[in-house]
Amino acid sequence: MKKILFFFYTLMLVVLWHGAMAHSYKQGDIEIGHIWARATAPGMTTAAVYVPLLNTGKEPDKLIGASSDLADKIEIHRDTDENDIAKMQKLNEITLEPGKPVSLRPGGMHFMVIGLKKQLKEGEMFPMTLLFEKAGTAKVDAMIEAAGAMSGNSH
Repeated sequence: MKKILFFFYTLMLVVLWHGAMAHSYKQGDIEIGHIWARATAPGMTTAAVYVPLLNTGKEPDKLIGASSDLADKIEIHRDTDENDIAKMQKLNEITLEPGKPVSLRPGGMHFMVIGLKKQLKEGEMFPMTLLFEKAGTAKVDAMIEAAGAMSGNSH
């Protein structure tokens, strides 16, 4: 019985590790965590994409853009609150200091996908390209989570 349990737990760990790694990337010194978006309603032409980033190098780098064949353009935005009015501010770049995690997340910085060419459906993925000043270009796949998701942990 102990051998069966050991085998079962080992198998579960391998499956969980593989799943976690399937949505993590590394480009140069930049670790790109689980990148995700929320599902969209039919006809929606915008969406937000979220991702944790970590510069493991010794020098600062910058996230300077993103693109996808699935959209007309992707911009970097930050949610702000001015006099109790929620606004979005376009950013040209995000500085990634060595050893300091940066999280593009709901209610903060995020990618704004503009001119979506198809509906984002939960459980699917879509390709994106992230552009870093020093680390270069990273091809990633964003996992599409439930419409109301607040984190990319459902898969």
